[in-house]
Amino acid sequence: MSKKNAKGEALVAFDGSASSIAALTWAAENAPLLNLEIEVVNVWEYVESALDVAGVGFGSGGYVGESDPALWSKQILKEGVAGVFGAEAEAIKTRSVEGGIVRTLVELSREADLLIMGSRGHGKFADLILGSISASCSAKSKCPVVIVHAPA
Repeated sequence: MSKKNAKGEALVAFDGSASSIAALTWAAENAPLLNLEIEVVNVWEYVESALDVAGVGFGSGGYVGESDPALWSKQILKEGVAGVFGAEAEAIKTRSVEGGIVRTLVELSREADLLIMGSRGHGKFADLILGSISASCSAKSKCPVVIVHAPA
């Protein structure tokens, strides 16, 4: 933050998982105390695989059968922000970005004052992959990172 009393930005990585909901809730409670505005981002990447050929795709976030990951991304952002912020959801900035998850979040962290993300993503298989995403982002981010665990 370069100007006195100017608000900085808290960038919240969101994929709809329990950990990302916990991260968004943490941001809702703490960003105002830190004088940070919240932007919620979903980074997605459509991955071609043998399962795609069979008509079962692993699109954004690892969901099976998604034919339009960009649409899914926008929907999951809308639902997640509404779930945490309720009537105030319209005031929260959201962004859907196609790209490699770690690379994109690290690039976006250049403009943020704080990156907030969950410790794990969707499901047992995805946890193996997405747990490494939070570790990679915390190592490479250009701003401080808060990693939030979902309640047990």
